[in-house]
Amino acid sequence: MIDTPPEPPPAQEQVIEQRLLDCGLKAGGFTVRYEDYLDGIEVVITPLAGATPDHFDCIRGSIYPEFVRFEDYAMYEQYMAYEADLVRPQVLAEVEAALKERDLWDGFPDRAAFASMGDYVRALEKHAGIAPGSALRVEGDRLIFDPPRVDEGYAVAATQYSVILMVMVYAAAKERLNLGFIGNDKFRE
Repeated sequence: MIDTPPEPPPAQEQVIEQRLLDCGLKAGGFTVRYEDYLDGIEVVITPLAGATPDHFDCIRGSIYPEFVRFEDYAMYEQYMAYEADLVRPQVLAEVEAALKERDLWDGFPDRAAFASMGDYVRALEKHAGIAPGSALRVEGDRLIFDPPRVDEGYAVAATQYSVILMVMVYAAAKERLNLGFIGNDKFRE
């Protein structure tokens, strides 16, 4: 009798597809494929899949740690808010520990104590040890990191900005703020 090799396991994409179908998503309403630019699998969910926020737990359980994108931007925003809620406790705990380690925990600005978001942001900068108005700004409901161009003194700037970024991440997680980042690229020729 000739032994035949065992059946190879299904490709990860096929496993994810089946899991999403088991979640109740409709076939033909999503794609699952490896993307070189992500160095991972991307799941794209279209409105034809019939996904709702009630599916988020199952979708995440089916695809994690791979990438997911919803073609419907409103649904994508809801999913990203769902993901943020899942990681928020861990982020808060980790950044709180880092703030305590740098003696920045005591006196951390409380958003409720400030009349405007701009006043709060300036207090965050001051708490981080940088000049108010020098690296953060408010744009709509978004907290923007917009540092000045640094031509010299990169080491000092990097240290200062690592602190303000830590403060910014904690404030954003605690207050559920959206974050934005503006680069510090040299001018292109």
